[in-house]
Amino acid sequence: MSTNLQSDSIYIPWGYEVPSFPSLVWPRTSHMDTKYYLYYTSDIWRFTMYWTMIMFCAVHFVAGCWAVLMNRRWTTVIVVAISMIIAFVESVVSGSIIGAILGLIYNAGSFTMSTWIPFVWAVVLVLTVIMTSYSMTAAVM
Repeated sequence: MSTNLQSDSIYIPWGYEVPSFPSLVWPRTSHMDTKYYLYYTSDIWRFTMYWTMIMFCAVHFVAGCWAVLMNRRWTTVIVVAISMIIAFVESVVSGSIIGAILGLIYNAGSFTMSTWIPFVWAVVLVLTVIMTSYSMTAAVM
């Protein structure tokens, strides 16, 4: 009997359990035997969307708080609430699209995905939003 299960052309180790979120393990620690990988498209999508939601909401919250501090009026607290709603919608849309694409690409290539990859893509997405928020950059692109 084989020790691997085959699903969607990826060999999944016997007894594989989906790691809990966030499951980020620094590779240089003493726990080198602890490795977390994602095999299923739904898990890749979920991890990517969770990280994207965290990053987008954090950046929009900081930007909204900065706007409140600069205006020195507490009526601009509505800006923070609206900013968080926008962050949630942006993160669901972009996290879903990128997560689905990543899952499909990794499954098509029969690759395993480290739990760091969704985190890195969330950082890339939020940096792209920050970069395109400047009018000069948006005009150049």
